[in-house]
Amino acid sequence: MDFEAIWEDQLRFNRNFFDPATVQDDKDRFAHLNNFYTLAAHKELSEALDTVHWKIHRREYKKPVKSNTLEELIDVFKYWMTLVQLHGFTPEEIEAEYYRKSAVVEQRHLQEMCRNLQDEDAVVAVDIDGVLADYPRSFLEFINQELGTAYTIDQVTSYDIYSCLGIPPEIGLSIKNKYRETGQKRFIPVLPGAREFLLRLKAAGYTIVLITARPYEQYSRIYADTLEWLARNDLPYDYLVFHEKKEEYLIDMVGKDAIRFFVDDVAGNANSVSRLGIPCYLITRPYNMGADLKENVTRINKLEEIQV
Repeated sequence: MDFEAIWEDQLRFNRNFFDPATVQDDKDRFAHLNNFYTLAAHKELSEALDTVHWKIHRREYKKPVKSNTLEELIDVFKYWMTLVQLHGFTPEEIEAEYYRKSAVVEQRHLQEMCRNLQDEDAVVAVDIDGVLADYPRSFLEFINQELGTAYTIDQVTSYDIYSCLGIPPEIGLSIKNKYRETGQKRFIPVLPGAREFLLRLKAAGYTIVLITARPYEQYSRIYADTLEWLARNDLPYDYLVFHEKKEEYLIDMVGKDAIRFFVDDVAGNANSVSRLGIPCYLITRPYNMGADLKENVTRINKLEEIQV
């Protein structure tokens, strides 16, 4: 299929109704067109549904006509293309986002629908930010770029980064929002020894579960950005788990007896795990130096110290 030819054909027709280059400048007209084409796409989906027997509570003697169904689905496709063009996206952006989204869908299916982890008996759970990814240093550099400051990681002495630096919360949250929305997590440097540690785990026969509380439900792109970062840096793993209460979710899904140990940079998380009798390694960072660590929590300075 020559998608670009189809794209250009639809674009030529749409220019009868709006100029893709300027339509977003008129907010009221843009909103009107967006509403209209979205409703039109919904209407065409309903008409496609009506070409087949779909009422499970009725006996219908409707003979499906495939050509009718195809015609309605083409209408849906044309309205979809119109919406995409209205928003100013390009075929290249559509292709890239399609594959990013496909990777996310497959990973979500693995996390939410497949229960293969229940059969594992040698699971190691590894946090991403602060353990594998050089965060919050990368965010700190973004703050410096935005504010023209020169903060250093040694100044981040608690998990409340804005309080440590004297940044008003509303300004800090605005910068954090921009950091997430612009996909900066794709480019976070990998911490020294991170890939080598994961390779050692694989060689020892462990099932590697990467766990993160990154807010992908609030910022949809974070899921795909994380997958891209993992692939870009060739970091080996078996499962990727996104959850606000990541440790609790993994323990519930796997069972604590199957988990050999956790690796984290947040003392509170490490202590929560330790209370269940699961060993946890806390990698030393400026923001966890003064933490009171519970039994089963071992402080380390680098991942090489973990014997696998």
